[in-house]
Amino acid sequence: MNHSSSLDSKIKSFKSIEIFNLLPDEKLELLIRDSREIILNPGETLFREGDAGDAMYVILSGEIAIEKENTMIARKGRGNYFGEMTLIEDKPRSATIKAITKSRLLEIMKEQFLLHFASTPQALMSVLKTVSERARENLTALDQGMKILKAEKKLNANLQHLLDDTTNEIYIFDAESYHFISLNTSASKNLGYKKLEITELSLFDVIGNMTQENFEELVKPLQWDEVEEVVFNGHHRRKDGSSYPVEVRFKLQKTETPPVFVGIAQDISQLKELEEKNESLTFYDPLTGLPNKHLVLEKLNSELLKAKKANKSVAVLLMDLDNFKIINDSMGHDAGDTLLQAVAERLKDWSSPNWCVARFGGDEFIIILSDINNEVQAAETASSLLKLFKEPFIINGQKAYISLSIGISYYPLDGDDGRSLIKDADTAMYIAKDEGKNKYCHFSSDMETQAKNKLILESDLRKALEQNEFVLYYQPKLALDSETIIGFEALVRWNHPSRGLVPPLDFIPLAEKTKLIIPLGEWVLRTACKQMKIWLDMGLAIQNIAVNLSACQFSQPDLVSMIRNILEETGIHPENLDLEITESVLMDNAESAAIQLRQLSVIGIKLSIDDFGTGYSSLSYLNRFPLNNLKIDRTFVKDITCEEDAPLAKAIVNMAKALGLKTIAEGVETEVQKEVLRSIGCDFIQGYLLSKPVPAEEATKLLSSSK
Repeated sequence: MNHSSSLDSKIKSFKSIEIFNLLPDEKLELLIRDSREIILNPGETLFREGDAGDAMYVILSGEIAIEKENTMIARKGRGNYFGEMTLIEDKPRSATIKAITKSRLLEIMKEQFLLHFASTPQALMSVLKTVSERARENLTALDQGMKILKAEKKLNANLQHLLDDTTNEIYIFDAESYHFISLNTSASKNLGYKKLEITELSLFDVIGNMTQENFEELVKPLQWDEVEEVVFNGHHRRKDGSSYPVEVRFKLQKTETPPVFVGIAQDISQLKELEEKNESLTFYDPLTGLPNKHLVLEKLNSELLKAKKANKSVAVLLMDLDNFKIINDSMGHDAGDTLLQAVAERLKDWSSPNWCVARFGGDEFIIILSDINNEVQAAETASSLLKLFKEPFIINGQKAYISLSIGISYYPLDGDDGRSLIKDADTAMYIAKDEGKNKYCHFSSDMETQAKNKLILESDLRKALEQNEFVLYYQPKLALDSETIIGFEALVRWNHPSRGLVPPLDFIPLAEKTKLIIPLGEWVLRTACKQMKIWLDMGLAIQNIAVNLSACQFSQPDLVSMIRNILEETGIHPENLDLEITESVLMDNAESAAIQLRQLSVIGIKLSIDDFGTGYSSLSYLNRFPLNNLKIDRTFVKDITCEEDAPLAKAIVNMAKALGLKTIAEGVETEVQKEVLRSIGCDFIQGYLLSKPVPAEEATKLLSSSK
C-alpha cells in the first residue's frame, strides 16, 4: 500500500472516533502527520501519578486502566482520551495510566492541540466540555465526602486532607458575616494568603465584581433549598493586587452552627485564553487580521438596526481582486498571501474609522458603509477605491498591479437584512466582472433575473455534452497568392433544445468559469480532427484545421499528451492541426507556456497567436515561443478603405515577415479590404467576404468548389 492510500485509510479510521470527526479533513491529516502513535503492551505504564506532562492521549485501540494510589478507578477503551488537563493547566498528572490489553494511543502535544483543536470550535468545545464534566465529577466526590464527614459533626484532619488533595480552590466562610473560616492549600497558594491571614478577611475582599447585595441575590435559591449549588463567573483578587478569572460553585451547609458557605473555585485563566484565541479564529481572518465573514454579518445586521431607528442608509461594497489567480500562480502562494496582506493594509489606511472593512474569503473583501445619506456616496466611495488600486503593490521587489470588480447593494432600496444585501452585492460584483472588470456596479432587480438565467444556462450547459447538443461550424481561410481555401477554423456552437443556437459569447465565458471548457475543448479538438480526416480521405486539397485553446485548457498538465492521443486516434498528421492561442493566455504563465509550445512544435503542430495586437503585443515574447502565424485582429481590418487606412495591419505584416511568420487577417468583409491586405503582403484572410461559419456539409461544398 502506498503512503497516500495508507494516509487515506488512517483518516477514514480516525473519523470513526468522535473527537477526530469534529476536525476538518485537512486538519486531521496534519494532526496524523505531526503526532506520534504509541504502543503499550499489557501491564505497561504510560505515565504515573505526579509525573509532569505536556500531552493528551487518544485511545485508538485496546483498553487502558486509570489508577490512583495503586487502585484502578476506571477502564477506558477506543475513542476515549485523557491527559487533556495538562494542556490547559501546568499541573502534574493526577493518575497512573496502564495498559490492560495491547493498546495503541495517539499522543497530541500542546502545540498540536492549539494548532488543530483550538482553531476548530466544535472540537475545542468537545474537549473543554470533557474537562468541565471531569471537574464536576471531582466536586461531586468532594461534596459526598463532606456530607459523610459533616454527618459526624467534625471538620477534622481527614476532611482537610481531602480538601488539600484537589487542584480546585476551596474555601469556607460564615453564612452570616461572610468572613472566611478555612481554605485549602490550592486556595492559599493561588490567593497568596496564609491560612491564618484569610480569617481576617471576608468574601468581598477576595472576590471581584461582587457586592454583598449581589451575592445575597445569587444565593437565595440555596437558602430556599431550590438548588444544591449556584455558579458565579468573575475574578479573584490576590494579596499582591493582581487578579485572575475563576468559575466558583457555591454550596450552603445549613447543618453547621452557624451555617457556612463552601466556595469551590477553578482558575480558568488558560481556558479564557483558549476561548479568546478561539473567538479570534472564529471572527477574524488569521492572514490579514481583518474581521471575517462571520463578524461582518453580525456588524452589518447591527448597523441595519441603527439605520432603521435613525432613518439612515447603509451600503455594502463587495469587491473581488481582478486576476489575483494569475499573480498567485505565477509568483507563488506566499507572494499571493503577501499581496492579500498588502491589500488589507491599504484598505485599512484608506477607510473611514466608522466603516467596517473585512476579508470575505479568498480574494474577496467587503466594506460596510454606515450612516450615509444616499446612493451617490456609495458610488463615490467605489470610484475612490478603483483609483486607490491604480498604484502598484511591491511584492518581493516586483510591481504587481491589481484592479477591483465591485458590487454595491444599498439599504433600504435593495433589502433590509444582512444576508440579502451581501447576496445582492455579490450578484452586482459578478456583473461588474463579466462587463470587463475594474469597475463597479449597483445591484438592480433585473440583475437577479440575469443571474438566475445564468444559473439555468449553467445547468443546461452541464448536460449539453452528454446530450450531444454541440456542433462545429467551420469558417474558411483563403490563401491570397493562390485564391484557394487552404483550411478552416473550427468554431463551436450550442444547439440548445429550446433556445436554438446559443451565441458563443453567452456560453464560452460560462464554460471557462465552470471549467466545463476542458471536456468541451477536448470534444471540439477530437471532432475537428475527425472532420479533417474525412476531407483528406475525400482527396480534397486542405492543409490544416484551426482550433482555439482557452486559458483553462492551456493550464492542463496533460494537454500535450491529450492532443497527441487525439491525433493518433483520428489518424491525421500533426502538421494538419493549427492551434490558436491568445496573447494573454501565453503571458499569464510564460515559462510553462514556452515549455508546452515547444513540445507541441516538436510534434509538428502549427501554432498561431489569435487576436494579435489586442493584448501584450511585445516583440520579446514573439521570439520566446515557436510560433508559425499571427492573426491580425478584425479591429485593424474593419476600417480599411485604402492602403493609407492600414498602417497598423502593415506594421504587423512587416514584423511577422521579419520574424519568419505568416499572417492571417480576420474579419475581412469587402473586396477592398482583401486587395489592400494582398498589397501589404498579408498571406491569408478569413471573414464574411468568403463565408460566415457554416456546418460541415456546407464547408465541404466550399472546399470542393475552391479554385
